[in-house]
Amino acid sequence: MSDFLNVIWQNLPQLIYGAKLTLFYSVVVIIVATFLGLIFALFKISHNPIFKKTGEVYVHIFRGLPLLVEIFYIYFALPMILPLHEWFHPYFTPIAGILALSLNEGAYLTEIIRAGILSIGKGQTEAAYSIGMTKYKTMRYIILPQAFKRMIPPLVNQFIQTIKDTSLLSVISISELTRQGQMIISTTFASLQIWTAVAVIYLAIIFTLTGISGYLERRFKIDRR
Repeated sequence: MSDFLNVIWQNLPQLIYGAKLTLFYSVVVIIVATFLGLIFALFKISHNPIFKKTGEVYVHIFRGLPLLVEIFYIYFALPMILPLHEWFHPYFTPIAGILALSLNEGAYLTEIIRAGILSIGKGQTEAAYSIGMTKYKTMRYIILPQAFKRMIPPLVNQFIQTIKDTSLLSVISISELTRQGQMIISTTFASLQIWTAVAVIYLAIIFTLTGISGYLERRFKIDRR
């Protein structure tokens, strides 16, 4: 048992470094994906047929393709069409990883946000219009704040999925937690110890996020009383 823990302890700094990168990429992807999700959700509920169809195509493509295929396409195939390595050198790899994850997660967030917006009764919109509010102000101050409270559980679930999906970035050599585990195992051959530590770290991150979600839900329930 002591040998088991010693191997983990000796490699813990490298694993913590990987966990920090996992959190960094997760936060960046969540911010970008939420922005994309909001934009395309508004597109999908728009009465403009071009916007509506654009939103539908985006969701169908990025929800329909496996995330790993999207990562490979953006990292390996797209540079054969566009000089992305020249444009983003020397940061092409992290940018490609963030872009692939953001586009994928954004497609799922589009549907979550759209459903949240549509869950608010039309009476709220009509009341806002009746007092002279514009569509923009109605959406910003009336619809989105109420929709957000209802979206907390599915949003947190998707954010948790985002954290887990960062592990796929290891295939393009981004040194997040899973990649760090692979590199440690390649030199120590301690698969059991290292993968156990990696799993525990992922669970700790996810349980923390779940706890924050529970707090937010309780907070908003109190606010509605």
